[in-house]
Amino acid sequence: MDQIIEAFGIDWKLITIQLVNFAILLGALSYFLYRPVLKLLDERAATIEQGVADAEAAATAKASAEREKQATLTAAQQEAAAIAERARAHAHGVEETATRDAATKATAIIADAEVRAQEAKRKAEKESEAEITKLAVLAAERLLRERA
Repeated sequence: MDQIIEAFGIDWKLITIQLVNFAILLGALSYFLYRPVLKLLDERAATIEQGVADAEAAATAKASAEREKQATLTAAQQEAAAIAERARAHAHGVEETATRDAATKATAIIADAEVRAQEAKRKAEKESEAEITKLAVLAAERLLRERA
């Protein structure tokens, strides 16, 4: 084995020094480079996990808000339909009341007009009778004057 080592020119001292240098370099790189990179990667992974969790929470909140919006919209539509129905019923009632009032007023006006017409007719008849009487008296006077 010594012959092989001498044939290849292997120096144990040099190999030992190179191993020590490699170990020092490995330790320094691990301390100054590898650990900070791992720490940075862990922080990024945590940030990404937090982002995913926030996105899931936002999606859940959005879905909840959408359900609540839909429920509110449905309730508002039902309430609007109920209000519209009450308004239609009220308008129908008002229409019927107005129609009844108008019919009552029309009947009262017609009755009043009939009473006035009858009074005017009686008055006209009385005036006509008075006029006829007056004319008859005048005619009789004239006849009596002509005969006399």
